[in-house]
Amino acid sequence: MIDRIRLTAIAKNQLSTIKRRTGIEHYNSICRYALCLSLANGSRPPEEDFNFNGGLEIEWRVLTSGNDALYLNMILTRIALEEGSTREEDVKRLCVSHIHRGLSYLVSDEEALLKLPGIV
Repeated sequence: MIDRIRLTAIAKNQLSTIKRRTGIEHYNSICRYALCLSLANGSRPPEEDFNFNGGLEIEWRVLTSGNDALYLNMILTRIALEEGSTREEDVKRLCVSHIHRGLSYLVSDEEALLKLPGIV
């Protein structure tokens, strides 16, 4: 259903900041954690018009580290709880919104950043 996730230039900068602060080498690991962090929040991420110029793309299989079905089911469960649309484009957009929100949490909240796996 999802083949690639596109992130904005702002998200790319946030990933670089998180990588520098934590030493976590791969963006996909940070994005997975950001997705889960945002999904754990009961509210919906804000509706945004994303501009992907200057951003980056991550393949879904790389982002999910081979656990495609698990992450897709987490997103679909969230959609079901919110009675949202399961159209492919809407699922992808919700995933992108959650990753962006999770990255914002990580950049602005030192405690959340310290909870990243692998950070002592």
